[in-house]
Amino acid sequence: MEIDLSDLFNTKSQSVDFASRLNSILKQIFEKEFNPEKVLMEQFGIEKKDRFMTLLRDNNINATSRLDIKSFIEKILEKINTMPVMELVLAFKPTDKTLQSLSSWFILNTKKQVLLDIKIDKNLIGGAAILSNGKYLDFSVKPNFDKIFDDTFVKPFVPAVTKN
Repeated sequence: MEIDLSDLFNTKSQSVDFASRLNSILKQIFEKEFNPEKVLMEQFGIEKKDRFMTLLRDNNINATSRLDIKSFIEKILEKINTMPVMELVLAFKPTDKTLQSLSSWFILNTKKQVLLDIKIDKNLIGGAAILSNGKYLDFSVKPNFDKIFDDTFVKPFVPAVTKN
């Protein structure tokens, strides 16, 4: 069973926060007054609580069974710990919509969710740089800008030689 968590988080830091909240839920799961919807609401707010409840239904998890919920949370935590992480360097702080779009692109093109480890480097000017599996790929505007700048302003002016 492949669990799609892309509606709940997209970045490494978001996944760490999400996992921490799930661990908090696990600590409460066998308390006498445990109410899944109430605890989810306290941990995630209404939108993520609703998304998590949908995830339970989509994966045929009995939302009234503490053992089923516990087992499902443990599977989610295991998945989070094994998800690939890709460092993405951007020239700007991405919006949630941008992060969702980037995450969706990876799911569509690689068939798996990738956790984005976002770094900001305003020197990139635009575009992005990716660090994956020890390889640095620069898809930013900076190399082109630097080349144009060097060609235009840095290379010494060589006057034309005239013959008399």
